[in-house]
Amino acid sequence: MNVGVVGLGYWGSKVIDEYATLRDRDDIDQVIAIDTDPDALASVSCADAAHESVEAALSEVDALHVATSNATHFSIAETALNADVDVLVEKPLTTDSRTAYDLVELASERGRILQTGHIFRFANVVRRVKQEYEEGQFGELNHLSLRWTHELDTYREADVLWDLLPHPLDILNFVTGEWPRDVTGVSTVDADGTRTAAQVGLDYGDFAATVEVSWVDKTRRRTLEIAGSRRSSVIECVEQSITHRDSNGESAVDVTANNTILAEVENFIRAIETGENTFNSAIVGARTVDAIQSVVEELDE
Repeated sequence: MNVGVVGLGYWGSKVIDEYATLRDRDDIDQVIAIDTDPDALASVSCADAAHESVEAALSEVDALHVATSNATHFSIAETALNADVDVLVEKPLTTDSRTAYDLVELASERGRILQTGHIFRFANVVRRVKQEYEEGQFGELNHLSLRWTHELDTYREADVLWDLLPHPLDILNFVTGEWPRDVTGVSTVDADGTRTAAQVGLDYGDFAATVEVSWVDKTRRRTLEIAGSRRSSVIECVEQSITHRDSNGESAVDVTANNTILAEVENFIRAIETGENTFNSAIVGARTVDAIQSVVEELDE
């Protein structure tokens, strides 16, 4: 199996290294680098071949990992699926519901695997939280709070919601199995019309959640806090640590941090080989786009 990675920026350069790991383990045959920037291609040393366009690479790849800007996700994925290539698209799948479900339908029609890069569902710490939730260790959920913040000097995307909100939404769905029934929020827009920060309220019926996303916060955070009737917990999603607080005091949970990018690409290859696409299916990506679009429309009113 040959895998192409299109988009060799900050994230794509990390992704292609993990496919090279799979190649070196003989799990796949070749890694193909794809980027319109010759300098980006030249910076990659682990690729077996390189191309400046997806079209030029399609005859050489069996699967494609899309790590380009959000606006290009639909067209690249559509082109690849129509060429009978399996596709993993980094979050968000697209930036509107119609095109997201168009890709889901196209993948089904062509009999191809389509996944979205919701990487935190592959983190051991988030899987542990899901396990504890399913075992009832938190009791009844009162409230969940997620903060996804950092500072950017320049904005590649036009809206922080499409950039940062997919991860918190997917974590909430992965842990609880639920999607929000109603959304509220406020946001900050700069002089150029770019939404740079937002506070989002999510009503899940039996519990509520708030999500803070920001490109203008000097503190980098990737945190989930859970307030339950039995315990409250603080989860560091990147460092992969959990601290519980209950009537007996505070305790830390032993979690072995894992390589989430490697786990994600391994899952993609396994889905292609087995035809089973239940863990990270495109419908999850499309429903996440649905939810973000609802938040965008609410905040734009």
